[in-house]
Amino acid sequence: MTKLAFLFGLLVMPTLLLWLGHRLRDRTPAQRGAFWGGVTGHTAALLLAVLLLHYPPVLWTDGIRSVVVMWGMLLGGAAGAAIGALRAGRAHASD
Repeated sequence: MTKLAFLFGLLVMPTLLLWLGHRLRDRTPAQRGAFWGGVTGHTAALLLAVLLLHYPPVLWTDGIRSVVVMWGMLLGGAAGAAIGALRAGRAHASD
């Protein structure tokens, strides 16, 4: 299951963000917020995973490594997209 989450985070999430970024000007504010939030969340999770992969395996506990490295990009992209959509929708509603 963790390998599948890694593949989804590495391949499917950027593909969805690429699709969402196509004709970004024509998208609603919530979709634009989801795009930028997803890009930010995925990039931050990717950088964190690469940084943490340089630590020796002895310093890791069993479950933490799989959560951070395998699930990080998928959860980071999804959480960033959700937060970005909510923030953009709220900001647009108050205008």
